[in-house]
Amino acid sequence: MPPVLRRLTRSVQRRMQSFFDGTNREADENPDPLLDVVQQYPIEAAWFIKVVMFYGSVSSLATIVPCGLFLLAFWEPCRLCNRPLRCWLALHCLLQLMQAPVRIVFYLRVREIQRLDGDIQECMRQLTQAPAWRTSKFVSIASYAWFVLGVVWLLNSTYCDSCPGLYRLSLGVVVASFLKLLMTLVVFNRCFPVRGEASLQAKPRGATQELIDSLPLFEFGVEEVEVRREGRRRSDSSCAVCLCEFEGAEQLRRLPCNHSFHQSCIDRWLRWNQVCPLCLRDVQAPADASLSRKLKEVKSD
Repeated sequence: MPPVLRRLTRSVQRRMQSFFDGTNREADENPDPLLDVVQQYPIEAAWFIKVVMFYGSVSSLATIVPCGLFLLAFWEPCRLCNRPLRCWLALHCLLQLMQAPVRIVFYLRVREIQRLDGDIQECMRQLTQAPAWRTSKFVSIASYAWFVLGVVWLLNSTYCDSCPGLYRLSLGVVVASFLKLLMTLVVFNRCFPVRGEASLQAKPRGATQELIDSLPLFEFGVEEVEVRREGRRRSDSSCAVCLCEFEGAEQLRRLPCNHSFHQSCIDRWLRWNQVCPLCLRDVQAPADASLSRKLKEVKSD
């Protein structure tokens, strides 16, 4: 390969890699909402992303190919129809084509991370920070707006003698888009059944300050000495709210489920939602008898 062509190839590869890899510091301060779902449900979120991205890529290609062939063959005859459905199909295919590479890369990255048993959260963080992800979100918004306009044109169009297949093809594209949306909702409910049911039942309710103050406090250093003396193993060594390790003589608060957190972190959490951040158990639920005795001993100390 000539040196000029080799340099050009490397330059294109670097640009493509930077387009799909996230290095934006501003995105760290404003993370994508998808990261919250991945953090809470990493396994379910990975499966959901793979299915949606794979089906989205396949459906896009299945739409682009027949529409492209039809428009190439009947572009001029479709000009005489009372609604510009040919222009709608052409731009719709172009928008789908722009999103297909991002969906394919997402699918391949997530599948590779799962195969290597890697950190799915870090993978999602890099992908959602990439310019490709931000561009895809903008194109998705434009696609939905263009889709609505196409539905309006389709509902107000009449039979076209010069191009009879245009109406049927446009109707097929609209139906396929609705089916894709329905499939996404079904897969979401399949992946996150507990989360969906909980959101339908009731909104999270916070605990009263009196209930929060009644939960036992202890110093992390003192607890470590007792654990080593009794030969037990700690159930947790970091706060699941702030994700920081327990250090020194920090004040921790233990919930009835035996999970411990920084006092300031868990107090702030409980004011909004009175369940444990780890096991989602209500802090007002009665504890086991043996656990209740241990909590009383720790509180008396």
